[in-house]
Amino acid sequence: MTSEPGKEINAKTYILYSIGGAIALILITFPFGGVAPLDEPKVYASDGAYYNLGVPVGISFIAFINLLIFIVSSILFWGSKGLFKNLIIDSSALSFVFLNYFNYYVLWLVWHPQITVLPFLFLIKYNGASAIQVDFGQMVLIAYIYRIIKRARRPRPLSGLESVKPVDESPQPGGVQ
Repeated sequence: MTSEPGKEINAKTYILYSIGGAIALILITFPFGGVAPLDEPKVYASDGAYYNLGVPVGISFIAFINLLIFIVSSILFWGSKGLFKNLIIDSSALSFVFLNYFNYYVLWLVWHPQITVLPFLFLIKYNGASAIQVDFGQMVLIAYIYRIIKRARRPRPLSGLESVKPVDESPQPGGVQ
């Protein structure tokens, strides 16, 4: 992605690469939404209305796949200096965050529940029933922002000094000291 093997890209370019990787990852995993395991019938009747469960379950399934990609790549590549390995982590994080909140939006469109966003939680009320769900999207978003800030604050070599190696002036064994 860079023309020189030892040269790193700036933070803005890296964020654009991670957004592009997230879009590519969503497009790659989107067909898996059709094979999502569904215990109930695809069309659910309640109070005289029919709800299609295939779409929310499918989006939830591909969001789960992207979350698994994020977790596995984070475990394997977290401390890596490689650009491609870091892009896998950050692209999967962004794709999961987008799909997570898109899934809650689709749930709101289908059932029209009252959804309250709390720190790390969702409070969902529907037909007198309440449920609290952990919001993994906020957690992954915090990890992504932490990684971007850490990457932006990393010291970079001054331009023109990449090829200059420092001279080792420490005492050499067997020499006069």
